[in-house]
Amino acid sequence: MFYAKEENKRKRWYRVLTIGQKKLLALGIVAGILVMIFLGTVVFYSCRAMQYDMQRMQQASGACMLYDATNRPIASLSGTEERPLLWQELPQNLVNAFVAREDARFFEHNGVVLSSVIRSVLRNLTSMRYEQGASTITMQLTRNIFELRDKSMDRKLLEVMLAQRIERNFDKQTIMLQYLSRIYYGQNCYGVRAAAEHYFGKQVSELSLVECATLAGLVRAPSIFNPVHSMENAMEVKAETLERMLECEMISEEECRLASAAPIELVRDREVDAAVSSYASMWARMELRELQEEAGKGNGGVYVVSSLRLPLQQYLERAVETALTAVEDNKTYPDAWLALSGKDTADAEERRKSFMKMKRPEKLRARGSANDLTGLLQSCVLVVDNRNRHKGRVLALVSGRSAVDGVDRWQTRLRPGRASAPLLFACACLPGGEDMHIVARDSQVTGLRLGYPVVRAFYDTLKLDCELPTQENEKALYNGEFNMKKIDLARILFSIQNKGRGYKLSLINAIWSNQRSLLYSYEPEKAPEYILRQSARAVMDLSPFSVSEGMPVTLNETLPGHTGQFSMVLRENGVAVFVWMGFDDPTTEVAASGRMTNLLRRASMNLAREVYEAARAELRREPELIKQQEEQAKAAAQAKS
Repeated sequence: MFYAKEENKRKRWYRVLTIGQKKLLALGIVAGILVMIFLGTVVFYSCRAMQYDMQRMQQASGACMLYDATNRPIASLSGTEERPLLWQELPQNLVNAFVAREDARFFEHNGVVLSSVIRSVLRNLTSMRYEQGASTITMQLTRNIFELRDKSMDRKLLEVMLAQRIERNFDKQTIMLQYLSRIYYGQNCYGVRAAAEHYFGKQVSELSLVECATLAGLVRAPSIFNPVHSMENAMEVKAETLERMLECEMISEEECRLASAAPIELVRDREVDAAVSSYASMWARMELRELQEEAGKGNGGVYVVSSLRLPLQQYLERAVETALTAVEDNKTYPDAWLALSGKDTADAEERRKSFMKMKRPEKLRARGSANDLTGLLQSCVLVVDNRNRHKGRVLALVSGRSAVDGVDRWQTRLRPGRASAPLLFACACLPGGEDMHIVARDSQVTGLRLGYPVVRAFYDTLKLDCELPTQENEKALYNGEFNMKKIDLARILFSIQNKGRGYKLSLINAIWSNQRSLLYSYEPEKAPEYILRQSARAVMDLSPFSVSEGMPVTLNETLPGHTGQFSMVLRENGVAVFVWMGFDDPTTEVAASGRMTNLLRRASMNLAREVYEAARAELRREPELIKQQEEQAKAAAQAKS
């Protein structure tokens, strides 16, 4: 009994350390299922990866094209030459900086670091959401080329298979070149060539260690680590990149120390970019910088579809030059101005003779054949769609006599004078009792009744980009004798005439990636209330607006300080035209001349009315253009089939 008992104990202890046949069979089945799942997953995602065209690796990258509203190309916005980047152009420090920062084993792996992928998968499975990536440079390039943006396990597994396909078909140099040429560096820069030129005014081959580390650091978050917006953040991420290069034994301790302490020297006062072939492209580049978060999703370049009507734009450019020439030369008078009197030919002829007889300032210089624009009379014009569901879209614009000078005059300043009176009157009409409704015909009287604290508080809520007068000089505030951007004055007047809605006045209608994914779309119906609706409605019909039943609302004001003439013609649910005419330097003898003031008052309003009629005619053609586009699309579809 005793020995039998001991033997049974030994058997039970032995069974604990052994696997029975049933358990072994169960483990084998589980292992087999897991292997089948793994192989099935590999086959499934390999088949999906085979459906993607590897020729996209060879397609041009970094392009940024501007199109008009009917998808006709206008200009390249890239600002750099389009030839492919060569390996010989890359400084070793640039390659090392990106490898150290993004993928230390880039030249060793086959596109995927399996241990990192497994760690990422386990982390995401345990958290039941996508928390951690494991991207090599090849995998990042895969995302950019094939636009795999979803943060999901499905996207990650597909990305792994595509990365391996790329590694099998292309060498490491090609992969690195494509990666550097496609990623987004902020400030509307797609590709390292555009970034080197924009930030440092250099060719890629000329980049220093400091500049290479700066570019490698900012790509992870171009809006945060951008040296233009935050030098402190850029210096910090540059130092981190240099530390990584030191850890990878790519630079010495001395090089790391010196480069970490060295400043980031950005290029200043650059001449006008070669890509700025027109004021439209200049404006589009400015808007793209504001939309850099959306534009940055189109790694490898974007297509920018504008609201621009190319025929109207071409007409506007001719009309502006013709109008300015008429001011400078009393022997010319635009035919379009004759038509402004309608069928009353006698009135038209009288207006023509009257304008041509007006005396010109003796020192007023006309534009010559040498294209010297210094000191010339200038004008900027903005044509804005004011129809429902289209409000705020820019149909055409001009910011001077030539984009060659690189000046967007809509961003330069004027003194609004009485043109800003509607804003002051809107303040007087704020809800709060009848005692607040104290609008007088004179803006200064209205302002004094309201008091400086009330007016200043209201202006501050609008966040205008200008320095407002102090209380010691409060009359200057009420009389509009302060400097503000021309575009801000246009926005204010447009907002007041649209019941206080703060429309953006946007040229960019949509941004598409190279693979035709929609990245951004302007939505005018979402415009917020910029000025209280009740206040805006109360002043829409007040002076200095001129309102006649059945006619568009107009405004034509001579600005204080000889800063020019500002005119507006606007019809509700139609079109709005804003015109500024004057000189860049208001202190000159010609700008201060009374003769010049009278000429500008006539010419500015005539130009605004002429462009208004041309814009209305263009919008009436829109159904015809839509029909033509539909027919072209139908013909293209039939040709493919």
